[in-house]
Amino acid sequence: MAKKLIWDLPTRIFHWLLAILIGAAWYTVSISGDMDAHMLIGQSILALLLFRIIWGFVGTRYAKFRNFVYRPSEILEYAKSFFRSRGGEYAGHNPLGSLAVFAMLALVGVQVTTGLFATDFDGFYRGPLNGLVSSATAASITDIHYTNINILLVLIAVHIVAVLFYLFFKRDNLITPMISGEKQDEGDSFRAIGGSKLSLAIGVLVAAVAIVLLLRSLG
Repeated sequence: MAKKLIWDLPTRIFHWLLAILIGAAWYTVSISGDMDAHMLIGQSILALLLFRIIWGFVGTRYAKFRNFVYRPSEILEYAKSFFRSRGGEYAGHNPLGSLAVFAMLALVGVQVTTGLFATDFDGFYRGPLNGLVSSATAASITDIHYTNINILLVLIAVHIVAVLFYLFFKRDNLITPMISGEKQDEGDSFRAIGGSKLSLAIGVLVAAVAIVLLLRSLG
């Protein structure tokens, strides 16, 4: 049974760094109350998200969006077999996993975008683009910001449960490949990626950071 490189290094770093930063963003609001750190973390998450969106078009095979967009019929067929104790037939994201990825990116996108315009409860801390909207609009956006994080946390919890379900019930380890990049190919049917395109990834990251800095300057 051969191991094949499936997940490139930039995708793996994005995955774990996003998890850490979301946890840190929650901590700085709910525990420490450090809003300066919270806003810096939020802008870092925005840069990561922009990186992942661009990487979804120019990255390696299994990181590209086109390789985990499934027809509704494929998603339905996979859902019917979800509770069968078998997994590992997909090199990249399976049909249900792909929905989770797009939902996660969308919710993170809503969170960081609203954070640019949001304010805290006493109006002392403001997002960098808060001055571009009225106080009433900013208040509405802030409400979305606080509501969306709860939805995002629920999705994260579902994601963790699903990963554990695959590990213990379907015997499909999704954790180790997202660390090492390599996945066991029982049927020798996966196409390994040739590398991680690190030079391109660095260029994409620089572009993502530049976009965030440009957005900050607009405020």
